[in-house]
Amino acid sequence: MTALAIAMIFFIAALVVFAIDLMIPTGGVLIAVTGLLACVAIYFAFKHSPTSGWWMLIASLAMIPLMLMVLIYIWPKTPFGRRIIATPSRVESFAWSDSAGVSDPKKLIGAFGTSDTEFLPHGMVKIGEQVYEAVSEAGPIEPGTPVRVTKLDVGRLVVVPWHYRNESDSPMSASSNLDRSSQELGLDSLD
Repeated sequence: MTALAIAMIFFIAALVVFAIDLMIPTGGVLIAVTGLLACVAIYFAFKHSPTSGWWMLIASLAMIPLMLMVLIYIWPKTPFGRRIIATPSRVESFAWSDSAGVSDPKKLIGAFGTSDTEFLPHGMVKIGEQVYEAVSEAGPIEPGTPVRVTKLDVGRLVVVPWHYRNESDSPMSASSNLDRSSQELGLDSLD
């Protein structure tokens, strides 16, 4: 038996072992055996002639993307693949925790309410007559603080404290020293 015939036998054996790996869960052991058999096939092909060795190397490397495509597209359709890969649940069956009572929980985004409990960062918020579980996006919130819903996240409302602005046209920094010049604040010149 020539070295080329031995190389072909090992190459075919590598393909057969890979096919068996699709059906039997081995945790990657048979994939490693497939790689080892392909390396032995390349070795014997090079023993036969450099040209045969290079062709066997090209064939082995060309099989890698094909094997990956088989793993991605065919393996999930095998009986074992169907058991391992979870089927996604339908969107209609997902409930937004305690806001599931609302026909469209996204309508609560932008709603104003009052914190019913202290948020560290989770708590309860009262919107209208309904109480919902929520999480604070801006740190701790005291009970009774006005809040605004900013988004939905993992089944809970996300809220931030809401401070109502005065009706006057004064800038929001009127009570701070941000609008005063350095001379008024008694600071030395930077020159």
